[in-house]
Amino acid sequence: MQLPASFVSQMQDQLDQEFPDFLNALYRPAPVSIHINVLKSVNKKENIDGVKWYSNGVYFAERPNFTLDPVFQAGAYYVQEASSMLIAEAARQLIDLNQDLRILDLCAAPGGKSTLLASLISEDSLLVSNEVIRSRYQVLDYNLIKWGISNRITTSQDAERFAGLTDFFDLILVDAPCSGEGLFRKDPQAVQEWSPEQVKLCSARQQRILTATIPLLKPGGILLYSTCTYNDLENSDNAEWLLENYPLEITPLSFPVDWNIRDRVVGYQCYPHLVRGEGLYLSAFRKTSGDIQHNRKSPKNLPYQEPLSKGKTGALTPWVASNPSMRFFEDQKGQITGIPDNQYEHILQLSPYLRYFRMGTPIGSFKGKDFIPDPALALANVLHPEVPSVSVDLDTALQFLKKESIATTAKTGWHLVRFEGLGLGWIKVLPNRINNYYPKEWRIRMQI
Repeated sequence: MQLPASFVSQMQDQLDQEFPDFLNALYRPAPVSIHINVLKSVNKKENIDGVKWYSNGVYFAERPNFTLDPVFQAGAYYVQEASSMLIAEAARQLIDLNQDLRILDLCAAPGGKSTLLASLISEDSLLVSNEVIRSRYQVLDYNLIKWGISNRITTSQDAERFAGLTDFFDLILVDAPCSGEGLFRKDPQAVQEWSPEQVKLCSARQQRILTATIPLLKPGGILLYSTCTYNDLENSDNAEWLLENYPLEITPLSFPVDWNIRDRVVGYQCYPHLVRGEGLYLSAFRKTSGDIQHNRKSPKNLPYQEPLSKGKTGALTPWVASNPSMRFFEDQKGQITGIPDNQYEHILQLSPYLRYFRMGTPIGSFKGKDFIPDPALALANVLHPEVPSVSVDLDTALQFLKKESIATTAKTGWHLVRFEGLGLGWIKVLPNRINNYYPKEWRIRMQI
């Protein structure tokens, strides 16, 4: 890896005598870490080091083949760089996570920080995860489907599309697109794309995103601003720009000395020679005042959705757990979605400002009187615990995830395929065959 001369000079100025240690760290293998989905039943493996700043984050001694782990495919954990998990500690220090919160992860793909936040918040809270790039949005939505939560919206739009939704969110995370200096040892392509000009472009884009973001935050609400880069232009300079131009005050965070997280001019920095992780910058702000008048749109119904009939709602009883209480909606194609009853008003307020979005949990559809369960329902925490299921071993689970035929002695009808108690997807047992309903776009393509 040949580092750009301008980057080397920048880091020498920033780190002084520590620069050789930093440089050596860039040539060592990156740590491998995951955070565990506390909403699903999974056992932590013994003798694995924990991430200091997140109790459900763990390191692996070496990188396994995650693709071929059905527990990963079931959404029981997310492979996330450890420094990024510092977001969880910041949220824990600055906001009461037991409250009914409205949270926006504005630049959310591929979903590591959204799944992290989803594990922190209460069932009464709503998580909105946005990604402007449509191809990256699809990955984000898939990862949140696997996480199994219903109190969520995923959407794909530019930050400015939220305009008018003033003073709405209690917590906003802007993990901004950046020059990626903190990922150099993991992503050689980031080194090739880096330049001082690119840093300036990133800083300007970050300011545009932040400009659209501040009005969305409630007075007293928390803004978390993070990047995976080191330079001051994208980090401390943007933080100072926020303080100069918006009704925000810096909110200090307290980290133990042995975490080795460095104070910057404004905010905090993780360096790979000091922490077991990559480069992360983080700053936190509280909004001191807001708009006096709110001219929000007030829709009477959710777009393209009609409440599900009582007859069909009753037919869902064997499929969906009764707690939490849910509302069901059906779109023009007959696809049924379930959202927690206590999130309906929040989602109704949000809907006029969302161009392309998925809410709650996809449940399934009816073909005549027959119910066809959605693949997402197999992964959802609202799935009825007594749905018919078949437990499979590792080889059979991988066959299923490759969308191949599997054998079972189960009776005819729909069955959930489980591995180590975790739902993977659906099969339908017929008199003369077994149909695998795992989505082709999700299937494992790797040779086993």
